[in-house]
Amino acid sequence: MRPARFSAASARSVRAVLTDFDGTLTTDGRLLPSTYQALADLRAAGLEVVLVTGRPAGWGEAFCRTFPVSAVITENGGVTFWPGAGGRLERSYGVAADRLAALRRRMHADAARVCKAVPGARLSSDSRYTEVDLAIDWNEEARLPVAAARRIEEALRARGWEAVRSSVHVNFWPAGFDKRTACDALLARLGVMADDAIYVGDALNDAPLFAAYARSIGVAGVLALWDELPARPRFVTRGDGGRGFEEVARAVLKARPLRRRRPR
Repeated sequence: MRPARFSAASARSVRAVLTDFDGTLTTDGRLLPSTYQALADLRAAGLEVVLVTGRPAGWGEAFCRTFPVSAVITENGGVTFWPGAGGRLERSYGVAADRLAALRRRMHADAARVCKAVPGARLSSDSRYTEVDLAIDWNEEARLPVAAARRIEEALRARGWEAVRSSVHVNFWPAGFDKRTACDALLARLGVMADDAIYVGDALNDAPLFAAYARSIGVAGVLALWDELPARPRFVTRGDGGRGFEEVARAVLKARPLRRRRPR
């Protein structure tokens, strides 16, 4: 069955917009000014806007300080940032902090083994900025076929890690969290019910949220993975990448009730 298009009629009562970054906000690897403006327009309209990405905690800290967002979830749920008092950023982790050092040693050792077994695979250049998750590059600086990315996923899972392919990397991390668990915890912190949130994504690591939210949306590129997705979005946009996200933003803003101006 062909997925429906997301429209203003589907956007009523939305209080929070959660979105993936790579391939969802970005277009051909770049964040367009119009897509950034769409984020700003949503935030200015009073919506909670949350980035949910496999990218490192180091990226998330910068995003949370500079983007028009309420919070940023990084490392596929491993580290969450939100503004605190006095300009400070608060953060929470998907695993106990006292386990991290030992886990990281094991993860780096297993990453080296897998990269040796799959020619051309390499630890992503941004893995140095991670705290919980690691990523093996298959489609950013490396250029490997999808079959190689699947081999990487399988090898990491065989070693006991959670592993999933994004549009650029194969991310892996200790069991016990994912994008969904982090989003559930954050929405509770924000006081937003899941029924009042939408999620926008494009990749396999978005499947837990496609399953979790009744109003889940894939940008057009998700159709290339349609048969692989363990859970599919209810809606798919006409445009891909940031253009698709902008479609969603326009629909959400169109559904917002007009704010009455105060008399002068």
